[in-house]
Amino acid sequence: MFTLYRSYWEPLMIISILGLMTGCASDPKDLKSPAIAQRPAYTGLRIEQGPVSVGSEPRKGKVTALILHYTASPLPAALDVLQGHKETHRVGVHYIVTDELLPRVIQLVPETMSAFHAGKSGWRNLEGMNQHSIGIEIINLDGNVHPYSVAQTEVLFTLCADIIRRHQIKPTEVLGHSDISVGRKIDPGSLFPWAKLASLGVGAWPLRDEVAQYLQGPVKIKPEEVRQLLAAYGYRIEPGEAGLKSAVEAFQRHFRTKKVDGIIDPETIATLEALVRRYRPQTLRALRIKP
Repeated sequence: MFTLYRSYWEPLMIISILGLMTGCASDPKDLKSPAIAQRPAYTGLRIEQGPVSVGSEPRKGKVTALILHYTASPLPAALDVLQGHKETHRVGVHYIVTDELLPRVIQLVPETMSAFHAGKSGWRNLEGMNQHSIGIEIINLDGNVHPYSVAQTEVLFTLCADIIRRHQIKPTEVLGHSDISVGRKIDPGSLFPWAKLASLGVGAWPLRDEVAQYLQGPVKIKPEEVRQLLAAYGYRIEPGEAGLKSAVEAFQRHFRTKKVDGIIDPETIATLEALVRRYRPQTLRALRIKP
């Protein structure tokens, strides 16, 4: 039988969660508006203790990232697999967010332990993200096909906000499995509402005005510069054209979801430049792109 406990987090993030009810995404700066500030506070997050997963090991370093996945299976099958009992495929995760009418958060691995959720992965200068991250599995058969419900994402964003507050995770380190396992994974999928998450102050997002400004003029950048910008932001890229295409596709799946094809088109370049300009401006100076 599951036990319950409640976790509380800073008022600004709590108040911001109700912004999901407004529908369209906005820039994080919009959180300062009086309309959002006047909304009543959310009372807290309830987490159920699920079956303990053996797909884990002692944590050896600091948590710096939050990684989101979809399960590609219903809750019973996901719970079975994520307990980590299969020796040939020992996996685990810290939290599961269910897809029920009233979604629940179920914990399988304590945050003090490293869960086996990332597999072969890397981000920036880190190799193997299990030791450096908290993993959340979201019940969804395929987030590239099936949308996430408002109720599910509401609970998920509340959980994410709590985690990033406690571990002081930077916006650029709130990632999908597809970001850290380029060419190998495609979750949480192109239908995951990254823009909404960022509008609530969880995760990174380019400023829309800057993307539009770049698109007004000629957008010219060499493929090698695209590779450098992607790598500077954090993506681990395999050599050759195929490696770059996979990295561009992973970037699009997160930041330009309406068309995920791995093609370096003007909108992808403008989105990448705006994102890097906002969070990694030193890279633009190194490439002699006006910051």
